[in-house]
Amino acid sequence: MAANAVIKSTREEVLKKYPTRKPFDLKSVFRYGRTTLKRCSWAVGRLPNPENSCADVKKVFVNHMGLSWKEAAALMGVHTLGRGHKGNSGYDGWWSDSKNSRMFNNDYFVSLGAKGWGPDKKVGGNAMKNQWVRVDKGLKKEERTGKEMMLNTDMCLVWTNDGSGKVDMNAKTAPKYGCNCAWIGPLEAPNGWKKYKDGEFCGSKNVPDDFNEGWPKPRP
Repeated sequence: MAANAVIKSTREEVLKKYPTRKPFDLKSVFRYGRTTLKRCSWAVGRLPNPENSCADVKKVFVNHMGLSWKEAAALMGVHTLGRGHKGNSGYDGWWSDSKNSRMFNNDYFVSLGAKGWGPDKKVGGNAMKNQWVRVDKGLKKEERTGKEMMLNTDMCLVWTNDGSGKVDMNAKTAPKYGCNCAWIGPLEAPNGWKKYKDGEFCGSKNVPDDFNEGWPKPRP
């Protein structure tokens, strides 16, 4: 019920700015779910482990829950809201910018492709926690707007660790130096590329002509 209330209120923020967007009817389809418990140790492992990237998305959402990949990707859109805390999950940052974190919209999916990301290894000194952070011009605004991040389980929906499309995106195994950015260039750019990257590719104005080489690659 709390989640429904949050989704409803944050969707209303979207409708204030974009009146033609559709409101959500959550009341007529609401169903009571799990009983509230003080302890739920049995729940360990029932959500994808971000360190295992899309392998765990497949195991939990596709194999265990019976979702299609399209449905699994839609479910991951819950990261439009909220953030990671070191004290809770070990990860640190918002999945969206300060403005869009107040709205239930599709900015999470836009951010995955339109913003530039680089690996952030050993979050808080913990080698078991690795994530992705902004490495484009948005990095300069983080003191004012808050730190943005993505998990391996987010990034792998769009990116692969190599050009074959077979190696899952993983911040822990990403190269520390060199072309270590997930950064769509102008030849493949979605809406928002200019807004977030200011004409750059991997932080450089020297945009390569050939995107068939280098690391990483968008999923085919």
